[in-house]
Amino acid sequence: MSSKHHIEQEIKLTAPDADSLAGVMDDPLITRLLSDRDEELPSQSFRATYYDCPDWRLRERRWSLRTRYEGERHVGTLKRRFHIRSGYSACEEFEQPVNHEFKQVSSIPPGQIADTLLEVMPGTTPLLQRVKVNMTRQKRELVLGQTRLELATDMGYITANDRRIELFEVELELLQGDLHDPAVKTLADSLCRNHSLRASRLSKHQLGLACFTDWPEN
Repeated sequence: MSSKHHIEQEIKLTAPDADSLAGVMDDPLITRLLSDRDEELPSQSFRATYYDCPDWRLRERRWSLRTRYEGERHVGTLKRRFHIRSGYSACEEFEQPVNHEFKQVSSIPPGQIADTLLEVMPGTTPLLQRVKVNMTRQKRELVLGQTRLELATDMGYITANDRRIELFEVELELLQGDLHDPAVKTLADSLCRNHSLRASRLSKHQLGLACFTDWPEN
């Protein structure tokens, strides 16, 4: 996989339990919206590690740095300018292949992630493992007029600061078109009503940071 730089846009919805996630995938509305290119894939497990400097420099900038391992696919990701409001989230994302976990900035393979970090800190800056995520994911591709979405359900847990949080989440990630299309809002509202979902206030990374007593900031 080559390096990628793009704006990630998605709707994050929190579910109460695994049955709600199964209900979303079996919802007749979802079945009607499936893309011709969609193929039902088996569930996939992934684990992610989020890093920060000893002085929490990335957190202070509201950046997140992670490695994620999904089967044979090992990816490093840097997100910045992240915001989430009423479940709608957006961020600038840098993504590239990696083959190991990060110990310090200089251990990140050459590319846009390392270049961006080196603009604000030296290569010798240590990187500590702050948050870990273990999830099982199912994905489908949906079409709503000119808009294409990836529907994903995540079930698993987050660990940070010797604490563990269970999470059941639905994501509608924009692949093409307009995430603020009224048809997308209608879909999200329907899923919330029918499966007891609610708009997420925090990302997985932020939920992990909430395990540390001074985060999130007021």
